[in-house]
Amino acid sequence: MENDSISSSSSSESKLPLIVGIVGFALGAAGLVLGLKAKSAAEAANGAALAAQQDTAKVSAELQSKAAATELAAIGTEINAIKAGIAENNKLTQDAITALQTAVKKPVVAANATGTNGAKSVAVGPGEYAVAKGDTLGGIAKKVGLSLKVLQDLNPGVNPNKMQIGQKLKTK
Repeated sequence: MENDSISSSSSSESKLPLIVGIVGFALGAAGLVLGLKAKSAAEAANGAALAAQQDTAKVSAELQSKAAATELAAIGTEINAIKAGIAENNKLTQDAITALQTAVKKPVVAANATGTNGAKSVAVGPGEYAVAKGDTLGGIAKKVGLSLKVLQDLNPGVNPNKMQIGQKLKTK
């Protein structure tokens, strides 16, 4: 009977390490399962964060392109207004040039050369001026937009004190 008590006592002693081993194994397996679940949850969260970043970048790019389109439309409107102003200025300038060209080409008829009956008149062309009654060399220079010195240089043989009505002076 001794064998029975020895075997029963050794059998309970030998069961304890087995039970501890089984419990340890079960805890290890549970830990492994929980670790794998945590890893997959972390990977899923990482994937969701990456997708959110991509969506944010996409929305940001769309907003920037829409803001740029709005700015471009405003700039286009300003450019069209500037173009219209330039066209108007060009038209006014061309009209002024045309009026000046017409005025320069128009012959000037001076007072009559005799000063009595008006039968004789002098026609002058571009770059010329016909002396009229009461004209002075300084007054003529002012009328044609030249300095007195330039007018005298253009007409070196003219005596300012002996000008005749109808006398032609060079202005160019």
